[in-house]
Amino acid sequence: MNALLNKVIENRGGHYCHVVEVSTVYDLENIAEAIIGENENEFSIEVIMEFLESLTVYYLPEEGEEEGEEEKIYSFSFSKYINTNLI
Repeated sequence: MNALLNKVIENRGGHYCHVVEVSTVYDLENIAEAIIGENENEFSIEVIMEFLESLTVYYLPEEGEEEGEEEKIYSFSFSKYINTNLI
């Protein structure tokens, strides 16, 4: 199991659901940046990307959002975003 995921599960006493609900790709980008920022001194970028890629992502519709946002969310790649924009 992923070292970061193990740490999160231990810190939460085993009460953890590896899921995010988002309305936009921007939400996913912010999640990636926040998790990297919080863990980059303790874990390699590869471990962090593995943690992010293993998340279950659910689309949570919001009123007035862009058409096609659901498809963009489900085709989003944390690894591609990180390699293209953050490394």
